[in-house]
Amino acid sequence: MYNDCMFWVDSVASELKKRNFSLEWVDDMKTPSGKIHVGALRGVIVHDLAFKVLKELGVKTKYTYIFDNHDPMDALPVYLPKEKFEKYLGMPLFKVPSPVEGFSNYAEYYAKEFTEVFNKIGCYPEILWSTDLYKSGKMNPLIKECLNKAQDIRKIYEELYKKKIEKNWYPFQPYCSNCGKVSTTNADNWDGEKVSYSCEVDAVLWTKGCGFKGEMSPFSNEKEIAGKLPWKVEWAAKWKVLGITVEGAGEDHMSKGGSHDLASLICERVINYSVPYTLPYAFFLIGGRKMSSSKGRGSSASEMLEILPPELLRFLMVKTKISQQINFDPVGETIPKLFDEYQKAADAYFDKKNDDLARIFELSQISGIKKPPSIRFSVLSQYVQMPNKKKEIEKEGFEEWAGYAKTWIERYAPESEKFSVQDSLPESAKKLTDIQKKYLNKIYLELDKSWKPEDLQVNLFEWAKELKLSSKDAFCAIYMSLLNKNYGPKAGWIILSLDKEFVKKRFSEAANS
Repeated sequence: MYNDCMFWVDSVASELKKRNFSLEWVDDMKTPSGKIHVGALRGVIVHDLAFKVLKELGVKTKYTYIFDNHDPMDALPVYLPKEKFEKYLGMPLFKVPSPVEGFSNYAEYYAKEFTEVFNKIGCYPEILWSTDLYKSGKMNPLIKECLNKAQDIRKIYEELYKKKIEKNWYPFQPYCSNCGKVSTTNADNWDGEKVSYSCEVDAVLWTKGCGFKGEMSPFSNEKEIAGKLPWKVEWAAKWKVLGITVEGAGEDHMSKGGSHDLASLICERVINYSVPYTLPYAFFLIGGRKMSSSKGRGSSASEMLEILPPELLRFLMVKTKISQQINFDPVGETIPKLFDEYQKAADAYFDKKNDDLARIFELSQISGIKKPPSIRFSVLSQYVQMPNKKKEIEKEGFEEWAGYAKTWIERYAPESEKFSVQDSLPESAKKLTDIQKKYLNKIYLELDKSWKPEDLQVNLFEWAKELKLSSKDAFCAIYMSLLNKNYGPKAGWIILSLDKEFVKKRFSEAANS
């Protein structure tokens, strides 16, 4: 296990370097069953970090990402029309049409959408497709070996899952030559050349098999894919076929008796291959809930880039220990706090602090080290609501972050952070006390002077003291007159962000109402 005294990926890479392999092949994979949720990005980042730090250490390394485009469509995403796609349930994804024109199939559409996202956050693995692995013939020797040793694989399943596996079960899923489905097929014999199989009508609850029985060669070629290994067995087979030496997975797959345990036993007892170095990582949750691509739960990876800059999304993944869950809820103060953390990490890096925070900032960069804006996100979220702050935002180069601040205000900010300057004097402002009205009149008389926001803010407090008016009641009068709220951003700043004559007229109206 890696050394907790170092940032985890540096420790991992140092440990891997000691193995002195001729090539460290880092790999990750995903089934593009629909809009790929942001949680899948965690695996992409974890493996990307291992790949990049290995390169830093001078280790020859490679990073691939496999899209399992031959897995079956086993659920219909809630955002797709049932009448168009229900008939494809049970069929391999590469045989399902794309929801959008311009793509070869369903899997390609969602895979490329996801690829665009992880490219934007600085990850550029070589993309591999499971169908290509099968068509190339590289999987055929492993398929034969697994069929020949079906009895050993049955024993592994029985050990892990404590249930009897029928002697006529074989580790291969044919594509039915009659209906094209794979979820409903069951290989029940292997004679060394062909498997016999049936497409069972009631094999699963969510689609029907056609009842066809037949036999076929399990070996694929450039023209046709015959079928596939069950994915837990296939996972191990892919490790050997490609020569993968480093691959992690989410905590569900890495739990005791889980998918990784089964794949590891296949390596040890069936195909004679060393299990790759593991990188187990915890879930990415949205508001405490695990996400699902097909069920439409959680934020998709592409949607996350609407609310966070790429480097902040990468930073969110990098800064959290891989053993800890990320629970990201965009509602409330989560996003402003994340921006604050990013700026602190930047300060650690540029102040040349030799600690994890500086290293996290460095590994969060996408194309060169870039110093972030100095303004706090919470202040910027106020600026985007002030009419006259646009020029300052542009002058200081805050436009990019300002866009995300505006999105946060519109979608996720608590009501206490939102404000809007009223077109006319609010009715509530007409009910201010006489002393509050005197206070507004005092401000009205002072506004022709040249003020800096911080100086005006100090004087707003002083004028309230002179009138023996509490600060709370004084600022409430300002906010009620301008915003129709009893709270708001720093009053000196918002007053000077507005047209002076407009503010004078408003305070005069309120004072004389």
